[in-house]
Amino acid sequence: MTDKKQIGINTEAYNKLIKYCEGMNYLSLEQLNSFLSDQGHSYSKETIKKYVHNLKQSEVIFTAGRGFYSKIKNEFQPTPNDLNELIELIKTKYPLLTFSIWSTKLLSPFFHHTQNQFYIFLYADKDSLIFLRDYLIENNFKAYLNPSVNDKNIVLQNNTVILRDYVTRSKEENHISSIEKILVDFLIESEKLNLIDFSEYEKLFEAVITGYRLNISYLIDYSERRKVSNRVQKLVVTYTNATLGK
Repeated sequence: MTDKKQIGINTEAYNKLIKYCEGMNYLSLEQLNSFLSDQGHSYSKETIKKYVHNLKQSEVIFTAGRGFYSKIKNEFQPTPNDLNELIELIKTKYPLLTFSIWSTKLLSPFFHHTQNQFYIFLYADKDSLIFLRDYLIENNFKAYLNPSVNDKNIVLQNNTVILRDYVTRSKEENHISSIEKILVDFLIESEKLNLIDFSEYEKLFEAVITGYRLNISYLIDYSERRKVSNRVQKLVVTYTNATLGK
């Protein structure tokens, strides 16, 4: 005889699940399964999918990457007005070039302390970087190729362009890096160029991840490629309710 619980949705369990989700800024599919199990409900994968589908349709939760959900509706929408001229300049000279770009100005609403200078980070194929740098300098941009805080001849000014190697499987839209990529890159650049201390970065990370819905799975994946996954995962666990798989 087929257990009816394996076919349809139990109203009592579903209402409990709604309340559970409403108390979580982020959560994983594993947590949804565990919650139902702890409440004494045993369901097939297909039934769990029905629960998730209904929760998403009712806008109780929203997709937050592969295997993750969030009650936060709004996604971060960058306003890259200051970057459009630079993007068009690069596209005009190198129309086939794959590149991504972001500026610390995109993060300005989240800084704990007021920033007087903003920097632009441009990622492109390694072999193209030197030509890009020279082209930008010819067009009156201050540009540096792979600088570090130890470079004594580097003077960072407002709108300085910093060129780095392109990271494969980076996410961007119209060449503007995704907020997840920006957060990981900024963690690395803050230390490499001594831009802000970690406590300031942590406040910024908290403001972004709790104020906007991020793609948690991509955030973790990209941090692994950038070799800072342990630190990023610790921040995710600290400022969200999501549990991360081992």
